Amino acid sequence: MIISQEDKDESVKIIQLIKKVDNIDEVYVNSESEIISQKQPFLISLLLGYRFDLKENELEEIMKIIFIIWEYFKSFEQILKIKVSEKQFEKIQQRNINMLKYFEGENGQNSQYNLVESDLRHLHSKALLTGIFFQFNHKKSLVEMNNEEKGIILIGMKSLIECFDEINAKN
Repeated sequence: MIISQEDKDESVKIIQLIKKVDNIDEVYVNSESEIISQKQPFLISLLLGYRFDLKENELEEIMKIIFIIWEYFKSFEQILKIKVSEKQFEKIQQRNINMLKYFEGENGQNSQYNLVESDLRHLHSKALLTGIFFQFNHKKSLVEMNNEEKGIILIGMKSLIECFDEINAKN
């Protein structure tokens, strides 16, 4: 996969967003949650959907990941105008689940690598997804999460990013 200069520049932005969100306080959470509930209410629904399946410390880290995604996309005009829908999310999530199932059936590292490369090639926000993977590999509560939950949430976060990419592409 080719990493462009734009991807490298984006990674610097993602590092800054991760640092910012790691230091959020209650005022930030309340004010941004209010904006999100108006502009992208699906994000709140998604987070609330995880609350029954996750421990409190895991849920807090997932909330931070959703804020990282929000911070990344909130400056795009289309994102403030067009809302992610449950239908859009479910369609993209199902595509990702199907790709994962296909991936599991592929034999050989080259075949798997080519499949992943093909899947990620269309993703405009590669650095953002990489930053989220970083969080899952470095935040204690996420590292300790069982693999099935981790996989489900990672597919959900990738799907959410793709929803925003899709909306942003309509510009």
